[in-house]
Amino acid sequence: MKIKQLTEYLFNKYPLSLKEIWDPTGFAFKFNLSEKLTGVLLAIDVTEEVINYAIENNCNVILTHHPFLFEKSIELEKIKAPYKIELIKKIKQNRINIISFHTNYDNHIHGTSYQIARFMGIENYSYFQNVGYPCVLNYKTTVNEFIKLLRDKIKINSFRTNLNDKELNKNISKIVLMSGSGFVGDINQWTKKGADLIISSDFRWSDWINFNQIKAPILEVPHLDEHVFVWDLSTQLKKKFTKVNILTFEVSQPYRNID
Repeated sequence: MKIKQLTEYLFNKYPLSLKEIWDPTGFAFKFNLSEKLTGVLLAIDVTEEVINYAIENNCNVILTHHPFLFEKSIELEKIKAPYKIELIKKIKQNRINIISFHTNYDNHIHGTSYQIARFMGIENYSYFQNVGYPCVLNYKTTVNEFIKLLRDKIKINSFRTNLNDKELNKNISKIVLMSGSGFVGDINQWTKKGADLIISSDFRWSDWINFNQIKAPILEVPHLDEHVFVWDLSTQLKKKFTKVNILTFEVSQPYRNID
């Protein structure tokens, strides 16, 4: 099987027309797509460990959720993320095609936010069945119970919130899942619409000030919730391409919380 058979399938399902204008998703490195596909490795990010695992297992395609190259030039990329210098050498030496499916996957009707709900077993509680982002749930629970479900099903253990203990145990029903870094403007609008809980990642100090001022009910989670991308695509590809070696690598949380 040729590499292009895989890429054609994926880009037909998650076309670049779905991506946000700022998002450099797609190929970071592309070699001859007519070459034989020797193996596929799925991860949410490209790291040294991911590259080494791909080389060890003879994978010439790495599919990630987050783009490997995000800056406008390689020079700027190397300044902001110097670890990539050696990785780029390994990628070129081993002719590994690096492809990301970021916001074009997020914005698919069964994209990241939907997959989080699916792996939690609550996707049928979605308000909007044909909207990819965000995933809005009509699900009766409490914030603490929802956190427990995230721990058990999505395997994440790091949370930040502006809710007090009483609010954490209050009954809620309208939950907005915004995988990745949700746009603050959208969060403001969902707050106005009466969301009981808004879940997203990567908030700055100024964001938290705003959330407290407008009384937005926030639960911040790490990007590890996006491992659902790996779980979903690996299942899809194993069913579609039964003779291809499909592997996964779960990137660990790159920091720890100190109480």
